[in-house]
Amino acid sequence: MLLLLIPGAAGAADLDRGRELAARWCANCHVAERTAPTGRADGLATLQAIAANPQTTAASLRGVLSAPHGRMPDLSIGAKDQDDLIAYILSLRPN
Repeated sequence: MLLLLIPGAAGAADLDRGRELAARWCANCHVAERTAPTGRADGLATLQAIAANPQTTAASLRGVLSAPHGRMPDLSIGAKDQDDLIAYILSLRPN
């Protein structure tokens, strides 16, 4: 199991669990897998595109996950789930 430390997090985030959470919570609206060939036709960014944005940070993702906005539903994601999901999203950043 690959673990990634997130600055400010109490412990290590679980990438595998983050991928599972992305598949469950994010994939209905965003392409959530690294290997997806293309984005959706509705204009929503893929998680890989979000990760590739230089302005995307763990803190900015935490803000997005903490406050409902636009078309994103209020998922009430707990801190550990946020840590895991953020770690997964940032793992999609191109090398």
